[in-house]
Amino acid sequence: MATRRPTMPYAILHTAKLKTPGMATCATQHNYRLELTPNADPDWGGLNEEYLNHEQRNYWLLASERIAELQLPRLRSDAVRLVEVLLTASPEAFPRDAEGRAQDVRKTSWVQENLDFVQKRFGKENVIGFMLHQDEITPHIHAMVVPITADGRLSCRDVFSPATLRQLQTDYAAAMEKHGLQRGILHSTAQHEDVRRHYGAQQMSKEKLAEVAAPVKTAAFQLDALKPWERVRPQEYVVREQGRLDTHLAQFVTQTNQKLAQVAAVASANTLERERAKVLEKRLASSQALLVGTRQELGDTKAQLQKQQELTTKTQLHHRQAVIRHLQNDPIPESLAALGRGERAKHLAVAEKVLARHLRPPLYQLTDLAAPLLEKGYVLKVTGPQELSITHKGEGSRFSAAELRPNGRPLLEQFKEIVAQTNQQERSREATPRGRDAEMEM
Repeated sequence: MATRRPTMPYAILHTAKLKTPGMATCATQHNYRLELTPNADPDWGGLNEEYLNHEQRNYWLLASERIAELQLPRLRSDAVRLVEVLLTASPEAFPRDAEGRAQDVRKTSWVQENLDFVQKRFGKENVIGFMLHQDEITPHIHAMVVPITADGRLSCRDVFSPATLRQLQTDYAAAMEKHGLQRGILHSTAQHEDVRRHYGAQQMSKEKLAEVAAPVKTAAFQLDALKPWERVRPQEYVVREQGRLDTHLAQFVTQTNQKLAQVAAVASANTLERERAKVLEKRLASSQALLVGTRQELGDTKAQLQKQQELTTKTQLHHRQAVIRHLQNDPIPESLAALGRGERAKHLAVAEKVLARHLRPPLYQLTDLAAPLLEKGYVLKVTGPQELSITHKGEGSRFSAAELRPNGRPLLEQFKEIVAQTNQQERSREATPRGRDAEMEM
């Protein structure tokens, strides 16, 4: 009896050019789950694995480093530096549990042979990333390839030309044949036939589904009448009718198998779609929770901004009132005076800390202290040999020499000592060479 040979699942390979740093960055963030991936289940994220780029560096930087190693002449501005190669198979190629979830493939020969294939095909040093995803419905691999030709040129046009892409599909299917996978139809205009075959049940019309669900039509088998000459040789009659019966049964079995294949495709599609629906439901719940949290954060931020605005307005009003009181020779409210004294004390402490750090030889004049003070936001103004002021640029706190006591001592007193030490050191250095010359003359 003739039986219908089951269709083998397909080996699937797709390519995508990453022409800009932005596209490469998006691929990096997607592959390493650095951004929200709606069709990925975070509970399965632990099953993802990177085999080459363990530090998860940006793909564009890795590609640029590889190209720099070749010391190529000036590249064209539109040169494609990176190509993403997607490697997977039809959904039914992966064993699944009772819930429809694909089994872990991290330690299987399928993953290792995919890695061996791309490294041998494009050059081991040109494959800069190899990421396995198992947090989606079907396991798949993202291989990142720098398109370097055999003679050391950067040329996506040559490495991934239409002819080489067709051959790549053929060679990849041959490499995956040991895993029960086959190539799609060569030069076919159909796109992703395996996807349509397994998910197409969701797109079927009611009439088509009804046709699939209808039972196989059967008809009773009728024996032919016995021929006159077969009465003498009845064995010939038995053989003839047995052949007719076998043909009838074979046709019935073929029709039954075809019907079962259609039902299996619908069942497989429904199972995978239910699993996809579960993932999307989880993603939707997560997104809704994120939305609620974001709205709460926005509400809190808005409230904080409103309070800050109210505080700023109130502070500005108090400042205007303080200025008007000052112009009218009225006393400033104690609360504002205390605030001003506190801020001025902080500014004084910082200025004294800067001075203490720089009051050391060599020091020749007061203006030598201007640069370090300016770095911290203070302006030094020297008005006489023993007169100076230091002013905070932002809020205007101003301090005289008498107020400044770095290291707990008056500023000008320490300044005179440091200048004296500087002069003494200079005289000592000047005297040392003359002493050596005198010793040499003796």
